Parts: sequence; C-alpha cells; structure tokens
Amino acid sequence: MNNVITVKNLTKSFKLYHSNKDRLLNIIPFINKRFDMHISLDNISFEIKRGEFVSIIGKNGSGKSTLLKILCGVLQKTSGEYIVNGYIVSLLELGTGFNPELSGRDNIIASSKTMNFDINYINSKMNEIEAFADLEEYFDMPIKTYSSGMYVRLAMSLFLHLNPDIFIIDEALSVGDIFFQQKCFAKIEQMKKNGVAFLFVSHDINTVLNMSDRVLLLDHSKQIYFGDKHEASRLYLQHNKLSINSETNNLKKDNLLENLNPDVYEDKASIYSLRVFNQDGIETLDIDLGKSLVFQIDYKIHEQLIDPTISLVLKNRHNILITAITYTLDYNKFLANITVPFNLEGGEYSFDLNIIDRKSNSEIMPIIEYKNINIVKVFFDYQNSIPPFIGMVGLNTKIKFE
Repeated sequence: MNNVITVKNLTKSFKLYHSNKDRLLNIIPFINKRFDMHISLDNISFEIKRGEFVSIIGKNGSGKSTLLKILCGVLQKTSGEYIVNGYIVSLLELGTGFNPELSGRDNIIASSKTMNFDINYINSKMNEIEAFADLEEYFDMPIKTYSSGMYVRLAMSLFLHLNPDIFIIDEALSVGDIFFQQKCFAKIEQMKKNGVAFLFVSHDINTVLNMSDRVLLLDHSKQIYFGDKHEASRLYLQHNKLSINSETNNLKKDNLLENLNPDVYEDKASIYSLRVFNQDGIETLDIDLGKSLVFQIDYKIHEQLIDPTISLVLKNRHNILITAITYTLDYNKFLANITVPFNLEGGEYSFDLNIIDRKSNSEIMPIIEYKNINIVKVFFDYQNSIPPFIGMVGLNTKIKFE
C-alpha cells in the first residue's frame, strides 16, 4: 500500500517580536535582532497510506493546526521534509469563499471552480449533494438566509462528494447535529473503501477511537506517539486529564414523539407518546454510565397481529448499531415501561422506536417507525475515575474464585 503523505523530521518555528519597532529593526543590517524563537513543530515524522484514516490529537497549542497548514501549503516549513502523493482537499476553513448572495447550488459550482474540480463531475453529483445536505427548498435560496447548521450541511455535503486522494479535516466533523454527523461518518467509511486517505484533527476521543486506523499524539510541539489508536488515546487522557463534557441536556418534559412524523406501513397499531425517566422519576435524557433510564411508551394494537413487537434501537454518533431491544406487546395493556441500563462508553446515542409484526423467524413486517427521536447523553468522569470497562459496551459479567 503506497504512502500518500510522508513526513520526516518536520520542524516549524516562528519569530516572535516584542513590538512593531523590533520588527522594523530586524530588516536593518548590523542591528542586534530583538525577537524570540517559538517552535510550533519539533521533529515530527509519520506517514499515511492510501485508504487510511489517521487522527492527530493533543491539547490546544500542541501544533496540530500548524502541521495541517504546512501539508496544505498555507505555511512554509522551517526544516525537515514532507511528500504529498495525491490531490488534497482541506476542510480547515469549512465553507470559506461561499458567496452569501448566491444560492446553495450556485455556491457548490463556484467553490468547485475555485478548487479546480471538473464542473462536469460536480454537476453529475449535484443531485447526490442536494439529497445529502437535505436543505429542501433552501438549496436554491441565497445562503444569507441559512442558519449556521444549514451552512455546515451545505459545505460538508460538497466536500464529501469531491473525489480527492487525501482529505484534511480540522474539527469539521464536530459541527452539525448528531444525525447529520452519522451520515458524514457513513460517507467517510465508503470513501475509505475507495482509497481516499484522511488526516483528521479532533479533541473527541470517541470519534478518534471509532474512525482511526492510527493516531499521532502531539504535546508542546513534540511528537509523543504515533501508532495504535488505543495506546495513543490512553496517553492523551493520561497527559491531559480530559473528561467528557457534561453539558446539560434540555429535555422538554412531555411527549418526545410530539411533532414527529412516523413512517406508517400498516394502520394496525399506534404509538401515542414516549417519555423517558431516570431512576428517581425525573424526566431526562442525561444519564451517568451504569445507571438506567425508563422508556415509557403509550401504545395501542388496533388489529390482530401474529407477534406484535416493540423495538427500541440505539445507535452511537457514528451511526453504528449498539442494540435493538425487542419485547412482545400485550394486547390488553396500553403502557410499556422498558428499563435500559446504560453500560455504554460516554457519549451521545440516538434512538428509534418501532412496532413490528414477527410473522416468522425470517419475516418481519414493519407497522410504524419513529426514527432519530432524540439523543441520550451518557456521562463518566474519566478524569478522576477508572472506567468499569474498556470499549463500547460493558457486559454484565461476574467473577468467582475457588
């Protein structure tokens, strides 16, 4: 497998002047120079193979963005060397150059011309880009009418339908809602299979672990480690004592299905409401790792089904199925309470709710489906506590000594 990027002993330093006067004096011969040298990158070496996803992690100021800018040709190196074997598309400045007076469609074309991409190719992908962005009528409206989230959708949809050899991404995957992120991650997996390489900067350890093949760890401009993603993440957490951000999840205390449009395949059952409670009976979608949430479902079976089954589906932010919890419904009851212990790694999880009819072991008929209802946030203090398990899911295991 050929390398698309090779970096050897790369170093970047800047002159830091104490004043504008010192900067001017620097151009005069035989005058003592008055500046300090700041090293942003110190002897960095790594490589990326075709179809490989490499992440760069490290706290702010460690040199991550400087490294990306050098590889993109925005900054000049001080010493060392790097070889780029292929065409690079960079998401360092997501949506830079978009004209607010132009529509989303026209901005797609204009940006593609700026990046010297084949316009015929872009036009052939326009329907896919439009569908991926999911902006509906706004796709043909001036982007000055867009919200920030719509702007992100347009830019990401363009970039992910280009056909480069190398993608360079600086935190762009952290923008947008979790459902759009899931689409982006699925598209990236497809592009990797087609041989596109990715160089990605992030502070999100869960994303790094899920997406990366190898990881480069930087600290204070120096290379600490390059290789196995699990070891790099362990060193990162150890060095910087990071914890999951525990932002408050603002859950409206009523029916989570309100204003949602389900997919109805047969009018044989209904789901009227869904509410979620913690173990203290408080409505919330925030939960500590290892604690349980109760999903309370108000339903009704209208007609006889062979095996009416409720299905609660959990997916992580990368659109990976974590579990599909299923129970046969009781015709004589109208309220189901599903208790779910969240023995899952810290992070965000979307959930679906469906009623299906199991006609046989191999034949399942969907009745009604609610998709991407909301998000459960699972928290754990990785800074001060040892996690009870390593990985995506903690199994309910026991140990016995004899």
